Amino acid sequence: MSFPAPPPLSASLEAIVETLMTAIEARDADLRRHSERVARYAGEIASGLGFDEAALHQLYLGSLLHDIGNLGIPDSILLKPSGLTSWEFDEMKLHGIIGQTICRPIEDLAPALPLIRSHHEKLDGSGYPDELAGDEIPPTVRVLSVTDVYDTLRCERAYRDAFTHEKAIEILQQEAERGWWDAKIVERLANLTAPQSDFLSV
Repeated sequence: MSFPAPPPLSASLEAIVETLMTAIEARDADLRRHSERVARYAGEIASGLGFDEAALHQLYLGSLLHDIGNLGIPDSILLKPSGLTSWEFDEMKLHGIIGQTICRPIEDLAPALPLIRSHHEKLDGSGYPDELAGDEIPPTVRVLSVTDVYDTLRCERAYRDAFTHEKAIEILQQEAERGWWDAKIVERLANLTAPQSDFLSV
């Protein structure tokens, strides 16, 4: 699959994004690769859905920086090899808000803020941090949410093996039927493929 070239950024914005991505990489190199893959998949899906230039720009920035808030999560939670306790999960849920706070002072990153904050929202209102539902969740956020979950499923974790493309899509389709994700976005993603070498442990 040939992915579209990312939207061009100004030199100053590119420097800002690279600085933040380097900070992510310093904390967790796999997390940077995850964000870059998510940006590729999201761009391909959004292009196929006819998103305009402004939306593609917003989605690109938001995809790259959606997990920047992990910089504010303690290693004992972020890197824990087993399941999180209820308290730890509540702390993890704050990473979207932390990411929004990190990026808010940078005016050029304003388009990315809703995606950074809301990429764990679900269409049925069961997501976080704001329990948004239905049309309250913009199309760009819907695309990011699906591609973020897909890439996470495709990567090996300390407590499980990586899922195949087919199994990851099956899980997403079941969750779309449950009311979590936009089914047409999942269907677009089902037709994308990537080499296994793209997927490393995260």
